Amino acid sequence: MAKLPLFKFKAFTTESFQTTSVAWTAEALAGKAFPSDVEQLISWAADHLEPIVGKSVVYGIFPDNSKVADAICEVVVTRLSSRSKWVKMLRVRLRPKIDEALNSVDDSSNFAMREALAIFMNATIGVLQFGESENASTIKVYGRTRQQLDFLRFLGIELEKVKTNPMKVTIEGRFLVVKSI
Repeated sequence: MAKLPLFKFKAFTTESFQTTSVAWTAEALAGKAFPSDVEQLISWAADHLEPIVGKSVVYGIFPDNSKVADAICEVVVTRLSSRSKWVKMLRVRLRPKIDEALNSVDDSSNFAMREALAIFMNATIGVLQFGESENASTIKVYGRTRQQLDFLRFLGIELEKVKTNPMKVTIEGRFLVVKSI
């Protein structure tokens, strides 16, 4: 079984966003995604690279030593009250070639599932660390569909196994709620 790459949650640079845009567009044009969907995502993400209070911002989930993100993560900091904040991970969009493999019917879907899980785990841990820098100890991840909610339950189980970054994980309605402990 192939070993999964390590991932890093980090802000895009001009260079890494351009490199990611070119790679994702090429994969879409090669039939791994709808080109118009990727074009729309890249266009939207280009307008959300810089953090603006109350607005969402995008981060990349990068394999070690890569300038091409394997996922684009949309994050927003919201205020529950004047004394507390939450960080919400609104969306994680997988790179077209990973998304295509995830939806395939051959053995590549098993590896892609493990890769997607690793991406989501690193995105969640990265968002939690981002939240700590924003003085927010709680993050929420929304499950739009039943399948996404099932995936979030599985993700929660896996996150609780991470010894290097202890956290408490619960499902509250359609949200996976992660609190650093």
